[in-house]
Amino acid sequence: MLYARCAFCGYTAPLNCSGSFMPHPTMFVELTAMGPTCPTCGPLPPVFTCPYMHTQYLYVPGYTAPQQGYAYAPVAQVQPGASDHSIQSELGKVAVQLGGKIGEGVVQGMFGQS
Repeated sequence: MLYARCAFCGYTAPLNCSGSFMPHPTMFVELTAMGPTCPTCGPLPPVFTCPYMHTQYLYVPGYTAPQQGYAYAPVAQVQPGASDHSIQSELGKVAVQLGGKIGEGVVQGMFGQS
């Protein structure tokens, strides 16, 4: 099961889809080779909006190349029924990776290193 955490308020929720063009019953999003994918709709836009209307890009390790100047919601794959502590721990690990990737980009931009 995929979980995302809002970069602004920290709201954490499982990623789900209720249909982008044709409405369908709410289904949990799966991680495939094309990124987050709804079993009915197919690959989804890499965007997460929390209930407080904070919109940001999804950061899925290995699928997303973060860029400086954008907000990213870290995404972690966790076993169904996992405790809140396990979910937050996995999302924390992803957030640390995200910070490292953005930091690398800043250094490369400042010093022209690749």
